[in-house]
Amino acid sequence: MCRLKIAKSLLLLAFVFSTASTACGPARQSDGGSGASNTRPNGLPELTKEIIDERINDARVFDVPPESGSGDPISWSFDFDEPKEIVVVDKQVDGSRATVILDIKTQSAPRARTQRHLSGQIRTDWKIETGWVLRRWEIVNTENISMKYRDVPKELPQNTNR
Repeated sequence: MCRLKIAKSLLLLAFVFSTASTACGPARQSDGGSGASNTRPNGLPELTKEIIDERINDARVFDVPPESGSGDPISWSFDFDEPKEIVVVDKQVDGSRATVILDIKTQSAPRARTQRHLSGQIRTDWKIETGWVLRRWEIVNTENISMKYRDVPKELPQNTNR
């Protein structure tokens, strides 16, 4: 019992030491979340395709009409586990703000209750958010330009009891 307490204490001490030693290192410039040092001459992080692909997740676009023209518009939140094809159509960067037009094809995540396919263009407004050390691009607004959705019919399970 005593050995178990000592082992737990040593493990906790090792964890605290390793966390403290990495947290007390010299501050480094943020790269905007791309994993590489992509800074512009003005010192601000570059808005790369990789950052766009990552940050589109959890962004929401409103008033997406159905392809058929009949039915109610929906709002759509992009999910990490949904398949996406993203093409940057236009990117305008002005200091710490940017506007990016994206052409996106996506569909519901495989386990979603209602399966939908969406495609079209959206406008995204970006801003560099600054913390104590971290500076990174974040989406602050989205606007639907031409994105539409269609419901995908559910596949019926095959009857294997023949």
